Amino acid sequence: MTFRYGLALDLADDPRLIAEYERHHERVWPEIEQSLGAAGIDRLEIYRTGNRLFMVMEVSPTFSFEAKGAADAADPKVQEWER
Repeated sequence: MTFRYGLALDLADDPRLIAEYERHHERVWPEIEQSLGAAGIDRLEIYRTGNRLFMVMEVSPTFSFEAKGAADAADPKVQEWER
């Protein structure tokens, strides 16, 4: 069984910062992809319109936002990616 979540986020309405965000996400680090899979995220897509992002996640029944947040906080590579 797979569950699907949709999340929205508004970026700062600054074309320069949005372009920087997109460049950063052109090559996702392998450690980040591994952390997503380990958390039970099977598929993740991000779409942008203007300054709004919309993310669709397909996750396993074991996925937990709380557990993913705790794992990310304890993972130095994820923290580096987020900075």
